[in-house]
Amino acid sequence: MSKTKAFISTIPFQGKDKRTGEDMLKAVHYEPKGNTRLAYGSTRFPIIPVINGYAEKGDRIRVVAILTAGENYRHNYDEYFTKEVSELAAQNGYEFDGIEVITTPDSEDIETQLKLFADIIGIINDDEEVYACITYGTKPTPIVQFLALNYAYKLKKNVSIGCVAYGRFMHADPNNNNGLYDQTALFYMDSIVNKLADIKAPDPETAIRAMLGIGGY
Repeated sequence: MSKTKAFISTIPFQGKDKRTGEDMLKAVHYEPKGNTRLAYGSTRFPIIPVINGYAEKGDRIRVVAILTAGENYRHNYDEYFTKEVSELAAQNGYEFDGIEVITTPDSEDIETQLKLFADIIGIINDDEEVYACITYGTKPTPIVQFLALNYAYKLKKNVSIGCVAYGRFMHADPNNNNGLYDQTALFYMDSIVNKLADIKAPDPETAIRAMLGIGGY
């Protein structure tokens, strides 16, 4: 039996343009960087190409939205995120029961981050393949997501990490050369570091550089 695939994404803050009144969260094309499976058309949410690239017809998927308290976040979730996810699920034929929401205050204090960490690890189930987008949210949010993925990978039963993606929007680029970057190797680097520490590797920096094909100092 194949694993359920869980996709976790943070809802963005962008509101309306004060001059025009139009929504600032626009659908854009992200050029896949380092992973051709992330190729997709236009979207407002980089998690959409991740779902499209990794979930196949008939797959059971779960979509988890980290929703910060506030009008802009709620608008972007209700108006855009739910529609894009539902349309993609219907188009590609996934088994999908709707979006699960983790709510969090609009705050960067440590209590908020620890609560978010606990909520994310609580929503990831055993026997799942987990994917995440770290594009949106406050600066601590991707750190919290990485910590939660690390917990699930090491302490949940039969959990694997499929892809961690980051979408870069080039505001100043007239050609809109936006990129969708596969950052999964950064996640697995943490496990490598832990293993090197466990075996007390005599020269861990050299070992890491050899694995990465970087070479010496």
